[in-house]
Amino acid sequence: MFKFRLQRILELREQHEQAKARALAGAQDVANSARADQSALAALRDDSQALIHATTHAAPRVGHLWQLDLALTALEVRMERAAEVVHEAEAQVVTAQEALAAAAKDRRVLDRLKERHAESYRAEFALKDRIAMDEIALAQFTRKDDDSPHPAPDDTTTHSLPSSSPRPTDRPTR
Repeated sequence: MFKFRLQRILELREQHEQAKARALAGAQDVANSARADQSALAALRDDSQALIHATTHAAPRVGHLWQLDLALTALEVRMERAAEVVHEAEAQVVTAQEALAAAAKDRRVLDRLKERHAESYRAEFALKDRIAMDEIALAQFTRKDDDSPHPAPDDTTTHSLPSSSPRPTDRPTR
């Protein structure tokens, strides 16, 4: 039976790869959440700007405009921070993707090594099997050869006389 000596290391590499895949999924979730937060802030900023434009055409009070401008400035600061968070989250996703690719490469190297060892084992096993089968066939052939009756040597004149010639004791007496 084939046994890969580095099987435990292969299993650890597979677990490491799975952990990196989970880390990548988590980083993508964080990045998606950061993008959603940024989109929500962008929508709020757009609504606030639309409110300022609507208020400027309706003879607003100075305090009201100043308050809307202050809120819009705060939203701009939050938007910049959200953009930074999105950028950091996307950098984490890229890092996680690279780590996953490296882990997958490490696992594939061991997988290929395992396949080579398995193929070598199968070839060696097949060779041993062929040798054993050849020995069995040779033994059976030798046994059949020993069991079969051997023909007499070619010197038949010493063992028997031709049947057409009479034997000296078989001559008629007169």
